[in-house]
Amino acid sequence: MARKAPVINVIAADLSYHRLIQHALEHIEASASEQPGPYSAHLLLDFPMAWAIGRLTEMNSLDRAKTLIVTQGTHDAYRDLLASFHISGVVGTSDLRAIVAGIYAAASSLKTYQWKSGLTYMELRVTRLLLQGLDTSSAAETLRVSQKTINAHVSNILNKLGIESRAQYIAALLGHNQL
Repeated sequence: MARKAPVINVIAADLSYHRLIQHALEHIEASASEQPGPYSAHLLLDFPMAWAIGRLTEMNSLDRAKTLIVTQGTHDAYRDLLASFHISGVVGTSDLRAIVAGIYAAASSLKTYQWKSGLTYMELRVTRLLLQGLDTSSAAETLRVSQKTINAHVSNILNKLGIESRAQYIAALLGHNQL
């Protein structure tokens, strides 16, 4: 039995970003649709970086399970942060094979992502809030924990990754310096 080409719901901040993954879609003869069907996958383009976080927050868990994120982010903690939304996978923009394989996996709701940063789920949730610009007090309120708990998670993150400050951590996640 021939493999049926998936229907792709491409989610992007701007239509011009579609060209970044057009070759992958043509390679598997996938069709784009605003109305996903039974063989569908969501392809979320994380351009500009961190844009996808807001979209993932708005999606329900069933849609996230069928989502492949294509990002230019290369930091392991950043990719783990995106994967912490319980999506199918996270791949880089230049990895055609991973995009193609990820589309098929996402259409079947298969999780393909391998964790790499060593951060805990709670540390990734704190990272998500830091990337969204929340301070310690707001992050604590959002997660319904104390400020001391947030500071402990941040301290653990910095120690695990060998980083000196929150600002340096955020800059590294967004690719503004290399660790």
